[in-house]
Amino acid sequence: MKRLTAFLLCILMLLSLCACTEEEPEPTEPAETYAPVSFENHGRTVTVGRAPRKAVTAGPHCTEIFCALGLADLVVGKCMSNHSQGALEELADDYYTIPDLAVGYPDYEDIISSGCDFLLATDWIFGEDLTIKSLEKAGITVFVLSTDSIGSLCADLRTVAKIFEVSGRAEEIIALQAPVISQIIEKLPEQEPLRVLVLDSFVGEKVYVTGSYGYENELISAAGGVNIFAGLEKKWDAVTPEEIMEARPDFIIIHDYEGSSADEKHAALNEHALLGQLPCVWEGRVLHLPLENSFPGVRCAMTVELLAAEFFPEMFE
Repeated sequence: MKRLTAFLLCILMLLSLCACTEEEPEPTEPAETYAPVSFENHGRTVTVGRAPRKAVTAGPHCTEIFCALGLADLVVGKCMSNHSQGALEELADDYYTIPDLAVGYPDYEDIISSGCDFLLATDWIFGEDLTIKSLEKAGITVFVLSTDSIGSLCADLRTVAKIFEVSGRAEEIIALQAPVISQIIEKLPEQEPLRVLVLDSFVGEKVYVTGSYGYENELISAAGGVNIFAGLEKKWDAVTPEEIMEARPDFIIIHDYEGSSADEKHAALNEHALLGQLPCVWEGRVLHLPLENSFPGVRCAMTVELLAAEFFPEMFE
């Protein structure tokens, strides 16, 4: 059933692709000919009346989206490089020309001082001191990339591209992703999905894991697995080692990012009195995954491909 679910995800993604194939004409006078773009995002209806001129990206996956859309020259600053293990090779030249506005989470002054009129951001950055409303009052259009599915990622890519009048480029990106995922699903072995633990970090005596975070769970499902803690109420939460032992994972994914080394967490896993007894640990069925691969962005298909190759090496040599 999980494999069927993953296949249906891909069908929805492909149908979404077919629903929008007409490229928008390149404007000759953007300020005068721009067609206003309205969209629903993060509980708001937003209308953009002119093409943004300066953008800020809060999240490495957000920065890679701009680079892939050919919009790197409009990005005046990127944030949260501490969540990245490095840009994709094909995007690196553009990615590293963009200055770091904030290595970690940006604050209100960081974004305002940049002079930007558009922000593409993960929803984690917002709180009491930095709000969407305060940025909108300052004249900044905010697009929150908080998708929980592959299908909604495609919709978000199309909306961002439409705002910047590069819809054709978004279709090219999506067209490259969908067939790869479809081919992987078709090649998966006929068996029950692998039971997967996504280990983010150790928190005292507990383990911080991916819970109901739909996007990463869909990547795992499309690769032939199922997150053993997908039923948790929170997207990420702490569980006990005993709960992990009871869930009996077949495979472990360890998030890798600055300040939370996958190598160190893997060593702690091996040395753990209880978790070290898991067959998947002492048999080496563990993958170190760059954290940005779990975020919605242009790494979608490559991440599904990577997971499938690790889950079923005999099928994806």
